[in-house]
Formats: sequence, C-alpha cells, structure tokens
Amino acid sequence: MLKERAGPIGLLLGILCLAADFALAVEAIPAGPFTEAECITCHTERDPELIRQWREGPHSDASGIKCSSCHGDLHESSAIRARKDLSCSGCHEGPASHSYTTSKHGVINRLEGARLDWRQPLQRGNYRAPGCAYCHLHNGDHGDTMEPERGPEVRQWICSECHSPRYIREQFANGKRQLAIADLKLTEGESLMAAADRQIDRLSTLRQSLIQHRTNVLLGIGHQSPDYQWWHGQPAMDGDLIRIRDAISESYRRKALSESNPPGDK
Repeated sequence: MLKERAGPIGLLLGILCLAADFALAVEAIPAGPFTEAECITCHTERDPELIRQWREGPHSDASGIKCSSCHGDLHESSAIRARKDLSCSGCHEGPASHSYTTSKHGVINRLEGARLDWRQPLQRGNYRAPGCAYCHLHNGDHGDTMEPERGPEVRQWICSECHSPRYIREQFANGKRQLAIADLKLTEGESLMAAADRQIDRLSTLRQSLIQHRTNVLLGIGHQSPDYQWWHGQPAMDGDLIRIRDAISESYRRKALSESNPPGDK
C-alpha cells in the first residue's frame, strides 16, 4: 500500500526537481553582454576541449580574433551567428572567400541562406549546401577541420555526409591530378627563372603571380569552384609561363643587341 502511494508522489517530486533544475540552468546563463574573459572562464568550466581547440587553432587569442568576433557578445543566438557565412567572409577576403562564394555550394547558400535553419548543428548533412563553418568548424570543432595536417580522411568523412563514396573518390582523384599538373607548371616556371639573368625586373612579379595562381587551383579544388580550378588557375598558370619565357627572351635580345652595338661605336 505504501509502495503504491509512493509511485505517483515520487513521480511528482521527480518532475518538480527536473523543473527546478531546468529553471536553475536557464537562470545560470544570463543574456549578456559578456566580455572575452567571461566567455573563456565559463566555457573552460563547461567544455575545456572546446577551449583547447580554440587556443591551438587559427582563431586563437594570438590571431586577434575574439569570441565576440564570430559569436557576438550576447549569449542568445551566438551559435547561429557564428554558423553563417557572413561571420567568416567579413574577415576572409580575396581568393579564399571568393572561390567559395562563386562555387555551387556558395551560390546555394547565398540564395537560400534566409530560409535555412541555422539552429541545426554543423553535422550530418543538416544543411542543403555546406557553409564555411560546416566544413572548417565541423561539429563545433574550434580548430580547423580542413587543415592539411588532419589528412584527407577527415575531408572525405565530412563530404560523405552528403555525397556518395564513389563521387567523393572521383572528386578527390581529380583534385589530386589537377594539383600535380599545377605543381609541374610551378616547377617549370621556377626552373626557367633560376636559369635566367636575375637582373630581369619582371621575374619577381611573375613568380608571385605563378604562386598565386597555383594557390587558386588548390582553392578551386577545395571549394569545388570551376572558375578557380580553370580560369583563375590552370590557364592563368599557362599565361604566367608564357610571360616568363617572353621576359627572359626579351632580356637576352636586348643584351645581345647592346653587345653588338656598344655606345662608343655610334
């Protein structure tokens, strides 16, 4: 008899305790605004692994990036704000950002961004197209899940949340071949310039152009941007090689002409 009465009473007490815990939990997180030190202190207690990732990642305190730079200084919607592409593209300008925004993924996110449910965690294909944070801060990782040191397996695993294994293998194999071709062009250009007269002024500028266009190929592969794989990548490197050969040939012609007609003979 006593046991039968304790059942509903125990259930009621349990519900009341859970309600009290929930109320305390909500009360324990004020709305803010918070300072940088307050963010770090609280999250070090709640999730020390997250803070470790941040301290060792590219957005660490040494980079000058603050918690509020991506999350804002209010707790409400702080994760949603950091998941949106605008939080990244506001700082990451140039080819790194442009190669993504002009890719299919970037275009879809720009067209449909207002209708996406940004409350969803950055995992398991929760978004129709991946934003910057979905791949680089996957599953809330505060390092960079796309950094080369993590190996291709991590990138393939993230891609597999939306694409088939065969499609991923084909894209990675294609990317590997494209990068190998780009590296051959870079090596050819470096060899031409190493053998040429180092007094040719244009070679320094042409070397920087060749290196940048090789980087464009890499960005085009990573962001699946045809424009950066091709127009800003491979053909641009072909143009660099033509201009390098032209600059070297012109220098040799001018030198030969000068030697055949020294100033004193005029």
